[in-house]
Amino acid sequence: MSHPRNVILIGIDALRADHLGCYGYRRNTSPAIDLLSKEGILFEKCFSQAPNTTPSFMSMLTSLYPTYHGVTSIMGATGMHGRTYILDKSIPTLAEVLKSHSFRTGAFTDGGQLFGKIGFERGFDYYSMNPHRLHKKEGSIQEDEILYWLKEYRSERFFMFFHSYAAHSPWMAPEEFWGLYDNGSRAHFSMRSFVGDTDLSHLDSMDLYPHFYRRVNKLIPADVEYVKALYDGGIRYLDNFINRLWNHLHDLKIASETIVVITADHGEEFMDHGKLTHEQLYAETLHVPLIVLAPNMPRGIRIDQTARSIDIFPTILDLLDIQLPAPIHGVSLVPSLERELGLATIAEAERSGYMYQNNKYKYIYPFHKPTRIRTDELYDIETDPREKKNIALENLDLVEELMYQYITELHRPNHALPRRGVIYPELQKSSHDF
Repeated sequence: MSHPRNVILIGIDALRADHLGCYGYRRNTSPAIDLLSKEGILFEKCFSQAPNTTPSFMSMLTSLYPTYHGVTSIMGATGMHGRTYILDKSIPTLAEVLKSHSFRTGAFTDGGQLFGKIGFERGFDYYSMNPHRLHKKEGSIQEDEILYWLKEYRSERFFMFFHSYAAHSPWMAPEEFWGLYDNGSRAHFSMRSFVGDTDLSHLDSMDLYPHFYRRVNKLIPADVEYVKALYDGGIRYLDNFINRLWNHLHDLKIASETIVVITADHGEEFMDHGKLTHEQLYAETLHVPLIVLAPNMPRGIRIDQTARSIDIFPTILDLLDIQLPAPIHGVSLVPSLERELGLATIAEAERSGYMYQNNKYKYIYPFHKPTRIRTDELYDIETDPREKKNIALENLDLVEELMYQYITELHRPNHALPRRGVIYPELQKSSHDF
C-alpha cells in the first residue's frame, strides 16, 4: 500500500454539509465530491469551531479553540475596515509544521478574511490572496495557477491549501451557474438585476457584501429559494474544479500518494432560524463536511460520530507519522475507524456567544438576541436535530452541567492564553489588493 507524501487541504467557505449529495441533499450539486467520498472516509457529524471565517480557519490550522489561538475577530463589520487580532508567534500552524519537515508549501485563497498578516501566511512558501472579484464568465478560482503549482512541485513533498468564496454570499460563480438550480421561482430579487443595476466588476467580495445584503434584507419565501439556488450553483462550480483537480493529480501520477481533505469553515443560513448569512450557532452554520482520502486509509467508510475542525491538523500529522509539536485541543480521527472517540465540540463567536455539544445535547449561551430577554438555549439533538424546541428553562440543572462541561472542554489541555497582536488591515494596504 502506498504511503502519503503530499497533502491537499480544501476549505470551501460557507459550505453547509446538507447541501452535498453525499450528505443527503436532493439536488445534484456535488457529483465529484460525492464520488470522492466513496474513495475515502466521510465524517457525518463534523462541526466547526466558529460561525465565521477567520476564527474557524485559524482553529483548523492550529487545532486550538478560538479562545486559545486568540484570532477571534473578523475584518470589522463593514468590509475590511476594523481591528483584528494576529496569531501569537509561539503557536505553530499546520503549514509551519509541515514546512519544518521539508514540505513545499503553497496556499491559494480568496483573501479577505484569510488576510495573510493575521498569521495565515506563516509557514507557506507561496501565499496567494486572490481578490474575489465578480467574473461573469471565468469565475474566481485560480484554476490554472493552482494546477501549474502542482505540476511544478509534483516531485517534491508538498502541502497545498485551497480556499474559495465561490459558495459564499454573494455567490459569484460564473454566469452559467446562476440559474442552474432555479426552478422558475417568482422571486422579486434576481441575480441579473443585482448585477445589472450598476457596474460591480471592479469590486471584490468585501465591498459587494453591504450592497448585496441591502438588496436581500426583506426576502419573501420565493427569494429564499432563489438565493438557495444561487448558493447551490456556487457549490457546483467548486465541484467542477475539484473534479478537474482530482483528474490532474492522476495525470501527474501523484493521486495515490496524496492526502486530500475536503471541508468547510462554516455553513450558511437560509432563514432556518430567522436569518440569512452565518452568525448564529445552529447546525446549519456549524455542521460542515469532512471527507478524508489517504493512501493508507480504507475507502467508502462513513463515520457516525462527532468530529471537529480542530481534529484535521492532528489527523494529517498522524497519517504522515509526524509528531505533534505542541499541546492542542484536537485529536487524530484515525482511531475512530475502530472505536467511538466520544468527542464533544465547542464553537465560539465574539458577537454571538458560545456553543457546547455532546452526543445528545446542545447548549447555546447567546451574547445578543433580538428579544428583550436573553435566554439560554438547550436542545435534545437526538429527538430535535433541527434545533427548534428550546428546553432550557425546564432543565436548568442540565444547563448548569453543560456549562461546566463547556469550561472543562475549553481548558483542556492546560494552555496559557495567547498574547495577541492587533492589526488594522486598511493601514496595511487597500482592500482591493487583498
